[in-house]
Amino acid sequence: MGVIFLDNAATTPLEPRVKEEMIRMMDNFGNPSSTHLSGRGAKVEVEVVRKRIAQAIGAEPGEIFFTSGGTEADNMALFCSVRDLDVARIITTEIEHHAVGHPVEFMVERGEVEAAYLSVDAHGDINLEELEALLQNGPKTLVSLMFANNEIGNLNPVAEISALCKKYGALFHSDTVQAMGHLPINVKDVAYDFLTCSAHKIHGPKGIGFAYVRSGLKIKPLIQGGAQERNLRAGTENTIGICALGKAFAIAIEEMAEDQKHVEALKQYVIDGVKAIVPGVKFFGRSAELDR
Repeated sequence: MGVIFLDNAATTPLEPRVKEEMIRMMDNFGNPSSTHLSGRGAKVEVEVVRKRIAQAIGAEPGEIFFTSGGTEADNMALFCSVRDLDVARIITTEIEHHAVGHPVEFMVERGEVEAAYLSVDAHGDINLEELEALLQNGPKTLVSLMFANNEIGNLNPVAEISALCKKYGALFHSDTVQAMGHLPINVKDVAYDFLTCSAHKIHGPKGIGFAYVRSGLKIKPLIQGGAQERNLRAGTENTIGICALGKAFAIAIEEMAEDQKHVEALKQYVIDGVKAIVPGVKFFGRSAELDR
């Protein structure tokens, strides 16, 4: 009997083509920091993936840094902004992922930064006027708001948020883990300063992701111990994971339009089915289909 997996917001099954890529890379055991043949070969593999990801989101390869996943990438953006970029206030919401919420709370408790929490309405939407009012006054600020909510699926208006941050000189970090590979993201269209991705949300393996850090932001390593990732993320590169991420990312980008149609059809099927058997059911999150 087959299994119907309905927890894709938490993780996704490994795509067979990604598994094949992981197996291929198991024979390429070189350390990318080594200068001999196997090391140079591994280095090429890593840089091909970096370039592929950068091209897909409109970035430069030097702005992509591989991490152990979305949580580390979020921590990099948050902690380094406070420590290295003189951020004294973080504006966020109380419905962010714990990978954002907990680091903010930790730094607030230590007296390193102040936090301002935007209100959200019954649908989970923020108020842009409230955000602008906060940005008009106060110290140097990082706005940290996810693109797609991991529980109710809301999409934040990232273009408008970015424009407000640029207008008032604030930095903008967006946890795009739930959106990357599912929705178009281009850093030339929306001026992100930091964004983050995790492979296991796009049918890749766990334990690998990346951070986009806008060129010109002078941050120091969060993890010490080596010169990998252009001195920003110490530790021998996870070459198997990076290549698997690259494969999963390429598949997600190539099949995005088809996947969106499939997901929309499934969503409407579930909505119609639930409404038919549960009178008065209430859906949370904003979606045009839910208002029908």
